[in-house]
Parts: sequence; structure tokens; C-alpha cells
Amino acid sequence: MKADGAPPLAAPLFFAPRRLAGWSFLELTIVLGMLAILTFFAVRNFYSQEAIALQQAERLRNDLRHVQMLAITWNQPLRVTATAGNYFISCVTASASPCNAGPAVPVINPATGKPYAVNLEPGITLAGPGFNLDLDALGRPKNGASLLAANTTYAINGGTTARSVVVAPVTGFVTAQ
Repeated sequence: MKADGAPPLAAPLFFAPRRLAGWSFLELTIVLGMLAILTFFAVRNFYSQEAIALQQAERLRNDLRHVQMLAITWNQPLRVTATAGNYFISCVTASASPCNAGPAVPVINPATGKPYAVNLEPGITLAGPGFNLDLDALGRPKNGASLLAANTTYAINGGTTARSVVVAPVTGFVTAQ
């Protein structure tokens, strides 16, 4: 009470101390974001080379099937060129679009709009059949001018595991093992 008997003035509510009710939304969002980033890098570092090799084998299988369909759709023979660390898709001969860039230049993948070249993950190697695999305008696998007479195998090595991608003769059916 004041000296004149009047009650004391109360402070406005925005000056009142906040009760400790928990975290604010901003604090919670920042903490969850940092945990997500840490989890991503922790999982990526412990992802085994064997699992990455399997993933790369499945990708090569899918890409070979996709290239087979592109050869049929474009009515153009396409070539799969594999090296130890990557593979790319190009035309066998330079002709009309999409093969006007020449045989050594990757074609543009219509699914992504980028050159059809795939780099393997670090620590993964690719061993091809020893020749460029050609797919004719009917999607049949060839070695140069002749159709394949036996299975063609790509080996993807990672860690202690080797995965195989096998292309069947005549039909060009691709399996990953």
C-alpha cells in the first residue's frame, strides 16, 4: 500500500516474467535440424562398400535397360563405354539428332536433360567385358558388327564383395546378381 492508501500499480503483462514452459518452436527446429545433419553424415560414413556396390549394380542394370529402350525409341544404335570409375552412353555413329555430336560424346539423357555419363561412388570399381557394348536399333546387344553369342558380364567391386550385371545375348535382358 502506498502512503495515501492506494493500491500499488501492477506491471503490464508483457513485462511479467515468463514461466519456464519448455522450448520455443525456433529452438526446437534448430536442434532437430542439427540432429538430422549429424545423423545423415553418421549413416553415410558407416554405409558399407558392399551395400554401395549393390546399389551401383542396380543402377547399371537400370541404365542398360533404359539405354535399350532409347535405342529402340530413337531408332539409333547406342554404345555403352565402361571404364574403371565410370560409364557413359554414346552413339555408335554420328547421324541425325540426338546422335549429331559423334560417337565419343555422351548423348543427352532425356530423363535428366544432362549428358548420359555416370561416375561410380568412391571405392567402387567397374570391370567391363573388354569391349564396348553396342545396342542396335532393335535393342539387341552387339560386339561390333556381330550379335552377342554368350552372356556379357560387368563386375562391380566394392569392399570384399563383387556384384555382377549380366546382359543376355539376343534379347539383351539385364540382371543384377
